[in-house]
Amino acid sequence: MTPVQFDAARARRFRPRDAFVKTAILVVPAGSGTVTIQAPFGEQQMHGPFYVVAGEDGSYGAAQAEFEQAHRQVGPHRWLRSEPVLAYQTTERCTVVTRVGDQEESTVVAEPGDWIVQQPAGEVLAITPSAFAARYHPEPDN
Repeated sequence: MTPVQFDAARARRFRPRDAFVKTAILVVPAGSGTVTIQAPFGEQQMHGPFYVVAGEDGSYGAAQAEFEQAHRQVGPHRWLRSEPVLAYQTTERCTVVTRVGDQEESTVVAEPGDWIVQQPAGEVLAITPSAFAARYHPEPDN
């Protein structure tokens, strides 16, 4: 399966839900090694400082710079997303490769109905419909 290219023409802007607070802890690996995380959606390869973010179905990693760009801290280890995302639902099974800079972080197979999301820093990921609905709502049309 060829990795999907984000289709901005199909995307809409979505705002984060105010009630969706994340618990996250910064990890700074020793040296320049890669840390492997077994996330609910598959294996992640984290490079450099990153946050371990606790989710309902397991924890996942988020690169420090990208996470801090899109979130604001609201308490010790508590974060709230502050930036909107672009997203659309896929109509076919596809592969989504998440890249941070020039490093591949994860590869996920998205199923029809999953959301293809572009984060503020440009990384692309897939989110299930239920997780997307819990985190985002459509930005009103002007």
